[in-house]
Amino acid sequence: MTRRIAAVTGALALQLIALVLAHDLTFLARYGSRYGEELAHAGHGQTWAAAVESTVVLSVVLGVLAIGRLLQLRGRLRGEASRRIAPPGPSLRAFLGTWLQVASRISLLGVVLLTIQENIERASIGQAAPGPGILLSPEYPFGLWIAMAVGASVAFVAALFEHRQRVLLARIRAARQVHRRTHRTPELWPRLDVLPAHESVLGRRSGLRAPPLATPA
Repeated sequence: MTRRIAAVTGALALQLIALVLAHDLTFLARYGSRYGEELAHAGHGQTWAAAVESTVVLSVVLGVLAIGRLLQLRGRLRGEASRRIAPPGPSLRAFLGTWLQVASRISLLGVVLLTIQENIERASIGQAAPGPGILLSPEYPFGLWIAMAVGASVAFVAALFEHRQRVLLARIRAARQVHRRTHRTPELWPRLDVLPAHESVLGRRSGLRAPPLATPA
């Protein structure tokens, strides 16, 4: 249950980071040096500045937690005394699959969230909302592609962490299997093999038998 909560929290944090980055990069591409001024005119005040600062802090916290997790796994791997063990971990194909899966989710959801956000901001300052195609309008040049590129970039970093974590976990499992095979508990008592009984030839010859009856003279 804890792992599921952590996974959901991490996914939401990555989505928020991608949204803020895509939003600010879109405005930067449109206005250049007038970026800050146009943000204020578009209804982005102290609330948005606080959101950006919180996102930066969140990014740093996620990075520290991810590095700490990898260091923890490396410590466990050293504890298994298994540096010589290097089983084949997840392949490059598995990494690409993870990246594409995460990138598609973050990118598509980021486009939807950014579209909703910009329409709401336009309406809040009394301007007409362009609707679903706002990121394709001249006021947002390359807005759609910037949002998708940011989502793919954030997903790439997340996939790198996930790939490295899987490699370390695979090596830890392999080390434990080797340890179990090479350090089995010895038997307390030696095994006694009982051979099948065979009739002895000597026993047949020297076996006790009743003496023969004496015949009369």
